[in-house]
Amino acid sequence: MVSYGRAMTPPNSRYRRRPLLRASAHLGALCAVHALTRSARADDGASPATPIDLPQLAYDGAWNPRAGALEELGREVRLRSRVEPQQTPTVVRPRDENLFRTPFLWVAGEDALPDFDPAVVRRLRRFIDLGGLMVFDDASGGSAPEFRRSVLELAAVLAPSAPMREVTAEHVLYRSFYLVDRPCGRTDFGNPLLGVHDAGRLKMLFVPGDLGGAFSRDLRGSYRYPCNPGGPSQREEAIRLGVNIVLYATCTDYKSDRAHVETLERSRRRR
Repeated sequence: MVSYGRAMTPPNSRYRRRPLLRASAHLGALCAVHALTRSARADDGASPATPIDLPQLAYDGAWNPRAGALEELGREVRLRSRVEPQQTPTVVRPRDENLFRTPFLWVAGEDALPDFDPAVVRRLRRFIDLGGLMVFDDASGGSAPEFRRSVLELAAVLAPSAPMREVTAEHVLYRSFYLVDRPCGRTDFGNPLLGVHDAGRLKMLFVPGDLGGAFSRDLRGSYRYPCNPGGPSQREEAIRLGVNIVLYATCTDYKSDRAHVETLERSRRRR
């Protein structure tokens, strides 16, 4: 379960920045703004928000099984932090130059990923090697093995020296913004996050519980899918995990002794 009342002392030492993509200057500013927000809680609205993109990879096949999920995740990030995801996330193809504009890339699916040609594999490997994080969301929620199998196969090609393994509860991803005790999404089968760890950071992250399904809403604004078995509290846990992933990917390499927690009080007043 997510810990609601616990907070850690904000760091006062400088972050070590990861190697960034083309937007290094922009993302460096993002890290600075993100750090400043922790000392600006008393000044409501004074710290400017910093815009970012949350792009999703389009590929040959059913690449968007949870329509609108990233828009909703971006909305939650805007409400809960000073980071400002754009209203409509970019859709990118593996050969697009936009692939290298931000170090976050969402890859969703229920079925197996296609076989990417060598040129695409080289571009995706360059993306993660330059500091990007590919987030693979299993929209089947663990009920179908094809997507998971194809992600593991792709990971073995993109990072052959760093096999995917469990992201344990000690990893800073679980406290990059909130203190999250365990991962879940639309489903909660107790399956762990898997990640490719290299040089002290995550390059690839596999989410087994259909995180996008916990965010997605219909045209009336109602959630499309129930969260089983935990209901609304499980959905809140999934949202918090999503916020943690976004902040981890787009801001910096969080150190285990430099994590922080942003309380919900101010964001709830803004809702």
